[in-house]
Amino acid sequence: MGKPKELRILYEHLDVPDMHTIEVYRQHGGYSSLDKLFTQEPSDLVDMIKDSGLRGRGGAGFSTGMKWSFVPKDIEPKYLCANADESEPGTFSNRYVLERKPHSLIEGIICACWTLGIHTAYVYIRGEFTLGKVRLDAAIEEAYANGLLGKSVAGKDFALDIYTHAGAGAYICGEETGLIESLEGKRGQPRNKPPFPAVQGLFMKPTVVQNVETLCNVPFIVNKGAEWYKTLGTVYSDPPRGTDPVNTGTKLYCISGHVEKPGVYEVEMGLTANELIEMAGGVRGGNRVKAVIPGGSSAPVLTPYECDVPLDFTSLQMAKTMLGSGGIIVMDETVCTVHALTNLLDFYAHESCGQCTPCRNGTPWTRDVAKRIEQGGGKPGDVDRLIEVANSIANVDTFTWNTICVFGIAVSWPAVSFARKFRPEFEAHIREGKCVTLPVDEAVTPPEENYAWPQVLAEVAQKPSWD
Repeated sequence: MGKPKELRILYEHLDVPDMHTIEVYRQHGGYSSLDKLFTQEPSDLVDMIKDSGLRGRGGAGFSTGMKWSFVPKDIEPKYLCANADESEPGTFSNRYVLERKPHSLIEGIICACWTLGIHTAYVYIRGEFTLGKVRLDAAIEEAYANGLLGKSVAGKDFALDIYTHAGAGAYICGEETGLIESLEGKRGQPRNKPPFPAVQGLFMKPTVVQNVETLCNVPFIVNKGAEWYKTLGTVYSDPPRGTDPVNTGTKLYCISGHVEKPGVYEVEMGLTANELIEMAGGVRGGNRVKAVIPGGSSAPVLTPYECDVPLDFTSLQMAKTMLGSGGIIVMDETVCTVHALTNLLDFYAHESCGQCTPCRNGTPWTRDVAKRIEQGGGKPGDVDRLIEVANSIANVDTFTWNTICVFGIAVSWPAVSFARKFRPEFEAHIREGKCVTLPVDEAVTPPEENYAWPQVLAEVAQKPSWD
């Protein structure tokens, strides 16, 4: 088995000049999926997406086909919302789609809307993505001018309109019901679920909310079929789900932090964190890895002991973390993990919508305990106190939360994982009464004391053949 290689499918031709225009996009095969799309029954397309194993690329990793199957067929109108509010720290793959290849998103939206009988779609764009919104708006105008949107999409008896909406920089609007509330002109505060958006979403009508990367996968599956898609990625299934493929396709891995060549790498799902770091030129200055966040800032951190886990949904779940948005943040031996956690908690304390008391009050309290430790004012028992306060927002061991949305678990996961896995460094801050950056081997909690890592390594997926 060779080394992992980039396999550009979603990012194919991304660097071609003027790929954001419809002329160049079509010259490179753009919109070719529509020829097959309109010859197939919508129910067959739902089955195809389900059979392909495509899972949401924005966070939770829910089966896309399963989500689509929940949408009522006999209720009108229905809506699709493309979530381009890419605000998770460490994640920046969707931005390049909007700026350089926006027609691929439009093509994915057309495929999804035809399949689900939807005639109105919205793209919710992060407010800071100024160029991305300009490019997408221009691409939508081109699609209308070329008969690919409007009253008769590609000359068929199917109407579709797409609208864009810019957010105002609120992280919470990346949560699907917070996004819907914002689209309706309200404060972006998540709703209680159920009812789920597929039943009562935008304007209380059935609504499908999908991440940009997820939608961009759909035309390739329509064009080449589910069996082709299942040849990509790791080759095993999640045992509780029988033979369902759950780690298929490529993934846009965003890698940042202390690596020589940060950026977005599209690879078949299943390479390890160490392999991705190697693809990115290795750790900066030849230093050692100290910590890796594998799925955006809300994912539980990995230690150097854990960096041989495949970066797919199942393997990371077995390692008690998650793939999430695929934002890989690498920290080298110069990093103080207490400072790293405090920095993350500053972000979450600022971004809480304030709707739920455990989150509104608990997040700043968690941040304050971490900051007290970092600044040398920590007291004996503060590490356990930090874990206790974080678990009162959302319990990471039972996977239950006391908040309306999963923002609570997004706070607790990094807080508890950093405190448990790097406890010696936290305790050193308390003991010394100042910020102390320990060497890697001294900073990390021995694996046998905290997490059953050997069992995970014994059960991980058979990786793709990179040759």
